[in-house]
Amino acid sequence: MSTAAPSLINVSVRITSIRSVNRKGCIAFGHRMDVALGINDRSSPVVIRVSDAIAKLSDIAVGAIFEVYGEATTVLRSHGTFVVSELTVDAQDLRIVRPSGSQVIQWLADNVKGVGEVKATRLWDALGERLYDSLDHADHGAVELVLPTEDVRNGMFERWAQDGDAKTLRFVQDKQIPLDIARKAIRFHKKQTIWALTNDPYRLLSFAGTWDCVDRVARNSFGLRLDDPRRLAAALEEALYRVSEQGHTCSTLSALHASVGQLIKPHAAPTAALSEALLAGAKVGQFVFQDLPLLGPMLFAPGSWLMERRCAQFIRDLISIPLMQPQLFKVDVSDVISRFEEKERAHLGLPAFGLNQAQRDAVATSFSNRFSVITGGAGVGKTTVLKALYKALDTTGRPRFQMALSGRATARMIEATGEEARTIAGFLRKVGDKEMGLAPIIVIDEASMLDLVTFYRLVQKLPSESQIILVGDPYQLPPIGAGLILHVLCDMAAVPITELVEVKRQAKDSSIPLASRQIRDGQPPTFSSNERDEVVFLPCSDEQIIPTVLRLYEQDSENTQILSATRSCRFTGVNALNRICHVQYGDHTRQLLVENQETGEVEATGLSVGDLVMYTANDWARNLQNGSLGKLEEVFDKPRSVDLGDENKPYFCTALGMATFEGVKHYILNTDIDSLELAYSITVHKAQGSQFRRVIIPVRKSRILDRTFVYTAATRAQAQVVFVGELDAVKEAIALPPRAFSRQVGLRALLEAV
Repeated sequence: MSTAAPSLINVSVRITSIRSVNRKGCIAFGHRMDVALGINDRSSPVVIRVSDAIAKLSDIAVGAIFEVYGEATTVLRSHGTFVVSELTVDAQDLRIVRPSGSQVIQWLADNVKGVGEVKATRLWDALGERLYDSLDHADHGAVELVLPTEDVRNGMFERWAQDGDAKTLRFVQDKQIPLDIARKAIRFHKKQTIWALTNDPYRLLSFAGTWDCVDRVARNSFGLRLDDPRRLAAALEEALYRVSEQGHTCSTLSALHASVGQLIKPHAAPTAALSEALLAGAKVGQFVFQDLPLLGPMLFAPGSWLMERRCAQFIRDLISIPLMQPQLFKVDVSDVISRFEEKERAHLGLPAFGLNQAQRDAVATSFSNRFSVITGGAGVGKTTVLKALYKALDTTGRPRFQMALSGRATARMIEATGEEARTIAGFLRKVGDKEMGLAPIIVIDEASMLDLVTFYRLVQKLPSESQIILVGDPYQLPPIGAGLILHVLCDMAAVPITELVEVKRQAKDSSIPLASRQIRDGQPPTFSSNERDEVVFLPCSDEQIIPTVLRLYEQDSENTQILSATRSCRFTGVNALNRICHVQYGDHTRQLLVENQETGEVEATGLSVGDLVMYTANDWARNLQNGSLGKLEEVFDKPRSVDLGDENKPYFCTALGMATFEGVKHYILNTDIDSLELAYSITVHKAQGSQFRRVIIPVRKSRILDRTFVYTAATRAQAQVVFVGELDAVKEAIALPPRAFSRQVGLRALLEAV
């Protein structure tokens, strides 16, 4: 790393995130702008250090634009032969370019047709505080210069009369409540906002306000004392939120006490005060206190308790109550399997093709039970079992729906089984009661990713006579959201489970399946240092990780995917690797630019021809799913109008270029920009369920590095897996029990309850 000599500069910056805030100041992250020229350059990041003496820290808000004068330093970070620059400005003077009145500006932009953020800002520029009176009195003359269209003015005044409240907007601004939180509070409480927040400012926590921010507003703007009972109850609630963010659905009182103690510093509330806050919260339904078998006394957020109890009851009923619609004709599952094998032998041209005994058992078990689990590692033939099982289930005449949590996993189900599949969200949104019928068959693949909230929403939708089949590997990464579903069920004797163990994907003599099983069982495998072997580990220092990864990547980039644990680590993270690969491999003479239709600003997207990209939304009409990987092939000299409809119904869109996803060419539309990101490196979470011929995994010690990460990453590889980095950290991660198994959840205790 090298640093250029500091110099004084004046630069316009749009704030995109606040990295840290304390009493001494804050560190903000943004990108350079030229307001006069209308340029909004996302590809030019700037770090701003602002002391408390320079500006009110409450003014430093995401979305704000500042003219910053100060001492600038360009830090050049070297990763082997690759160099990435980062501009840091120590602010000596700060002038806000985006005007104050942000609450009313945003209200107008959100609620009035024909008045976007630009016009709303111009109204505030012209009138300032007088804008409130102009809106209250429907003063056409005051706003006519900015809004010359009478219909737009009438619409604005009518909407203001219905929902606008100058007193409330002034209130949230005077109380220095951040814009994004205030908007949510006003949308929910409407005319009661002032009363609700005055009664308890900690209600702002329900609108995604952070504890530090809401606590500061409550104490500084509303005058609440350190020992106010509302503060203690809110700290308990916040502690439960944080428990949920760590994957738990409940917590012990002792664990919460320690967390609350950290939140309410410098006040040191005695246990008696916290108990009083807990009892008061329980009376109004803020908490649920339950003594569970094996776990003991546990505290739940009400939502977690209701969801977990409902899911447990639903699963118990499916397991204990037999199918209510008996078959008209008894199905010989063995005969169905034999006919399936015969057709597959002819289709695949493999005379020796046949299901092993575990696969046969899986078909029989899942056919005859209303709730079942099929589990096993990568490449053990779970999809083959599903195809055979579907032949048996076809005889029932009942509707069948196969689904997965992610769009990419859903697309793989369609490809593997040849049947329609949906994301779980798509099923919940689009499939009605009539289409489901009274007894649908539900098949969920990659069920290790299934969290409590998603499963609860599914349970609420399904009729009581449903049949559910979960398919997945409990040793893979746990759900991102709170709860454990598959992991708990796989450890319960009462659940009909079939485990597949014989690996069919790799060759019999491949060392990847053996290494994967060893990792799964907590035994570090014998890694090779030979770069040509199948399971390789190349130890190196932090500074050498990225250069080593890139050297290996260039040996076979067409068949290689880099997998990372996190986004932010500068040695192994997705962001650092993608930034360097973009600099090295992208054609910067052909950058993808987009024009903001509302502001007219031309924005650099940070993508160039040759870049590997990932689509992060689901567009089923174009067969693009969240997680689809591709390459940007072409950038048009100017935007083109293209017809994506058919001969009966044209559908014209604006295209900026072309990319290839999964071997299929697609237009890159102006509406796709926010759904594209660089994908030289992706997280293992994003890769879960995918397969790549060769994977490279940069590793160093971190809170995310555990056995499930190493196992999931290794099992993404078909031919070679290469780890690069800290060997001892990986060995330690493999040896320790997976963190997912230590999640505190109530599902097992509730399932076993009489």
